[in-house]
Amino acid sequence: MAQRPGTNTQKFSSRFGFIIATAGGAVGLGNIWSFTYVAGKNGGGGFMLVYLLALAFIAAPVFIAELLLGRMGGNDPVSSLKRLQRSVGSRLPWQWVAWAGLAGTVLILSFYSVIAGQIMAYGFEALRGGFAGWSNEQVREYDAAFKAHAIMPMFWTAVFCAATAFIVGFDVKTGIERASKLMMPALFLILIGLVIYAAFTGEFARAVDFLFGFNDQTFTSGLFLDAVGQAFFTISVGVCAVMVMGAYMGEEIDLPRASLWIILMDLAVALMAGLAIFPLLFAGGVEPGVGPGLIFVTLPLVFTDIPAGALVAFVFFLLLTFAALTSSIILMAPTTAKLQQRGVSRPVAATLVALLVFTLSILTIKSFAEWREFYPLAAIGLDGLTWFQLIKDGVNNIFLPMAGLAFVLMVGWALPRDRIQASLPMHNGALFTIWYFAVRYVVPVAVVALLVSAILG
Repeated sequence: MAQRPGTNTQKFSSRFGFIIATAGGAVGLGNIWSFTYVAGKNGGGGFMLVYLLALAFIAAPVFIAELLLGRMGGNDPVSSLKRLQRSVGSRLPWQWVAWAGLAGTVLILSFYSVIAGQIMAYGFEALRGGFAGWSNEQVREYDAAFKAHAIMPMFWTAVFCAATAFIVGFDVKTGIERASKLMMPALFLILIGLVIYAAFTGEFARAVDFLFGFNDQTFTSGLFLDAVGQAFFTISVGVCAVMVMGAYMGEEIDLPRASLWIILMDLAVALMAGLAIFPLLFAGGVEPGVGPGLIFVTLPLVFTDIPAGALVAFVFFLLLTFAALTSSIILMAPTTAKLQQRGVSRPVAATLVALLVFTLSILTIKSFAEWREFYPLAAIGLDGLTWFQLIKDGVNNIFLPMAGLAFVLMVGWALPRDRIQASLPMHNGALFTIWYFAVRYVVPVAVVALLVSAILG
């Protein structure tokens, strides 16, 4: 098929290359770090039910819609939405949603890189034999010492930002696609190995019951908001990262079928992460609802007592590093693509984005240290929220759903139905009808209801 005027000349080399790279972007710390602590905080089974429904009927339709916008626009997110807006004669400034999305990728990376940097530091400590045989006090002192001063977190955050920029600085095939083909299979193999290990050494049956049993679950507005926010975060929708993957997608790729594979891979990683981590927590006598520090304080306590604890800890943090990198390279891609479209070379563009991310990351680093009791928006009723919590919760629970809402309104109500079917491509059958109904009605109603609940509640 002839290349559309003004579209990206960079494409993935194959359908497999697109799926593995986009799945790598979806699979990340959201599936392992965020999923486990959010599921633990919300009591397991009931949260899982709402999360699965939100993933299937809210996040997945948005994921397909965002990919579709990228494919139809064929360029960086801002240029793509501007072109599509003009093509349908809309007076609404669609490109501003893309600009907001680019800002969202930078905000996510600003805390994501800090978490990933600490993961790399912990992996390095485990490689040196750390954690095995440590006392509880030693683990907590190590975590406290790491966060107490900004130097070490800043160093490891800079290392992670540099690694991400290095990969993104290459073209799509050499950088993003090749890195994903190396890291994603390794990630799955490590995760499968950890699940098998947890099944033999941990309380596996209790973990299964926790994740899939209801256990007197109380369904609250907070649980629903967390579940939808997690569903959006775990597949990286709402910040234009998925859209730029759609622009790099070959015309021969069946978008709905490829999306199904990507979402199933993403879900598999989240479930395996739960089945790898929760059995070890229960075996160590640790309750799951401990919050964001689960993988930095609570889980290392488990590594101190299990056989070959240092080796298991290193493998676990290596898994997390791969997961973090596969997502960060996709999150950095949209802003890099926009700068490249403005005439900046790709390596320089990636470096500039990394520098911006690193600068903003200082807010999160300080939130874990001397600013851990500083609540910048307490004056307007947001007491108890640090910079880190404001950025993370604001992006996950407000920003991503609102951007996702904008994307489905564009696809469901502005673009012609026949043009959508031709671009997917998908015949006017039951699957298309269900997806299109979800895009037009289910997602908008659900997201608006959740946002109202968040504002009122």
